[in-house]
Amino acid sequence: MDNSKKKVSISYKRYLKFLLALVLIAISYNLFIIPINLVAGGAGGLGVLFNNLFGINPSFIIFIESFITFILAYIFLDLDQACSTLFVAAFYPVLVRVTSNVSDIFVIDTHHVLLMVLFGAILTGIGQGLIFKENLNIGGFSVLAKVVYKYTNISVTYTNAFMNGIVIILGAFFIKFSMILYAILFIFILRYVSERIILGVSSNKTFKIISSKYQRIEKYIHSLGHDVTIYDTVGAYKGGDAKLLMTVVPTSEFILLRDYVRSVDKKAFIFVTNTYEVGMQDYSIRKGAK
Repeated sequence: MDNSKKKVSISYKRYLKFLLALVLIAISYNLFIIPINLVAGGAGGLGVLFNNLFGINPSFIIFIESFITFILAYIFLDLDQACSTLFVAAFYPVLVRVTSNVSDIFVIDTHHVLLMVLFGAILTGIGQGLIFKENLNIGGFSVLAKVVYKYTNISVTYTNAFMNGIVIILGAFFIKFSMILYAILFIFILRYVSERIILGVSSNKTFKIISSKYQRIEKYIHSLGHDVTIYDTVGAYKGGDAKLLMTVVPTSEFILLRDYVRSVDKKAFIFVTNTYEVGMQDYSIRKGAK
């Protein structure tokens, strides 16, 4: 397969995943969000708000908002961002409209608001995570936030949070104030699920250890079957020389290594982070080790 055909194939698969993710988000919106009038920001939140105040179909509001953000993306952002925003504008409002009767098929007791929020956030988070994993965007306020960042350097996260916050407050004022708490919960769960879809589950931990007993710790790491990188370091505060050991171990061995280091050197500095991908194995660099 030549490069041009390969690129077309990859692009086709990306947008097929995009479409399936939008279907999932649309079903979640009609099944869990609209029935409880949850205004959780974004185009969907505006759709719920205008539907309650003026009886306008949410899919129409979503189309207007998506079309406006496509124009902004086309003018101010790159082609890839504009294409994905156009894809949302073309398909997502239609999917919201087509799946509007999904609650008639899957009858759910809307009195359990917390469960509605929980499952709505999970399904929406899965859909958004699949989209972000393909390096695409879902349009909406995120596009406007990127445009603002391009010309003002104001954080995309802050701008997004500000605009979504305004929509949530309007929903609390015009619909039901107590729903603001559910909206905040919805956003937190959605973001957590979305991040897990993008990053996956961390199966490894990266240890960075500064200790005067580094030789004993190094031997123990080798006994676990892992390699270690050792660096010379200088403390900025006291100015003392020390050794920094860096290694990656499976999460199942996290407690073993942590407790061993503490038993050997109670003053050891331990820094541990989740590691989602290890690109090379059985490879070490001993920089300045003696």
